[in-house]
Amino acid sequence: MPEVTIHIGGRGFDVSCRDGEEPFLHAAAKMLDDEAQVLSDQIGRMPESRMLLMAGLMLADNTAATDDQV
Repeated sequence: MPEVTIHIGGRGFDVSCRDGEEPFLHAAAKMLDDEAQVLSDQIGRMPESRMLLMAGLMLADNTAATDDQV
């Protein structure tokens, strides 16, 4: 099981994934990092756990809106 380092909010996280899933993991991490950057730009510095929670909720909201359109 490969272990890759993803970067979110300027911090590296070591995570494991199945063989061949590395590109998908990096793409998902980039999406989360992009949302975290939006939060950081709008609100400024915040605790890591809150930043990750809020970025995850923003992505979930985007996904729910896309599902509603389909």
